[in-house]
Order: sequence, then structure tokens, then C-alpha cells
Amino acid sequence: MQIQLYLSAEEQSHFAISPQDIQSDNATPLSSNWKALWRCEHLISTDDQLEHLFLFTNAVTLYSLIMVDRGNDLASLLGSFQQHFKLALHEHGSPFKANNIEVNVQLLNGSPLPLIEHMSFLSDLAVEQLLANNADIEATEERLNNIESLSLPISASDAMHQRLQPAKSINTGTTIVPFISQAAAR
Repeated sequence: MQIQLYLSAEEQSHFAISPQDIQSDNATPLSSNWKALWRCEHLISTDDQLEHLFLFTNAVTLYSLIMVDRGNDLASLLGSFQQHFKLALHEHGSPFKANNIEVNVQLLNGSPLPLIEHMSFLSDLAVEQLLANNADIEATEERLNNIESLSLPISASDAMHQRLQPAKSINTGTTIVPFISQAAAR
């Protein structure tokens, strides 16, 4: 499975990623697989800058995972993301064994504005929830992914759907967890 991961300029700088190691989303066809397109955003760091929290959000479902980075190691962070992603697929009824999935990550840069706007809201909510839950990442992820508990109705953006190939391959307006369960059952 190919994961396409947007990294903002801040994350590119944080991990010292050279421009030749990242591709423009305008020059790269985006996957039609709803599981493939994600964006990574920095949430918060410790005062000593030794630990960092990053929010990974799926561009189609807005399903979010929080990852911890220690030591500015992108490979380690991506490895953690892949393991958590596989586990999330399995927990939400994916018909395949999570440990049998081969995941490759393609780094992207670009400005998918609707996704960035949603992630700005989710990032603020994540930091608020981390503070309220004594830095409990699991409780914070549950809050982020429980769309019914949010007063803001969030669905996948029409602009992102227009970028996906083939056209009309994704059902817009579907909430996060039910979408994952339905898609996994297909």
C-alpha cells in the first residue's frame, strides 16, 4: 500500500528534508484509495525540544492519529505511524490482517487548503484535549475521531475529492468512524 503524506514546511524543516526528497502534489497523481492520502502537522513540543507530538490526519475521512517523535527521526516517526495506522484499520473491521500490509510512504508538499483548515481546528482541539486528559494520547485520539461529540460537522472536502483519481471514487459527507468501517467492509 502506498501512503501519500503531506508535510508542511515546518515539518520539512524539522526533519531536514531536502527538496529532492519530496514531491509536489501538482506533479504527482493522488491515489484514489481513501486510505492513502494523509497530512502531518506538528502539535506541541516539550520545553527541552526532545519530544514532539505530531497529528496525522487522513485527507478523505479526517481520521486522526497522534504520534510522538523523539530525536527528530522521520523514519522512526513514519514507522510508528504505519503501525498505528495498521492497528486502526484492524480495529475498525478491515478484512485483512494488519501485520500483512506492506506500507510505503511518498512525501508530498502542497497546500490542500480545506484539509489545512480542518487540521488547524483538529490541532487546536488535540492540544486542548491533551491538556484536559493529562497528555493521554489515546483519549485525545478518541475525542478527535468521535465526530458525534463535536459541534462542528466535519466531512471530507469537496476540493480534495476533485483532486482524487478516478473522479467520484469517494463518498463525500460521510463521518469518520462509520466511513472507515464501511470502506473496510468493501
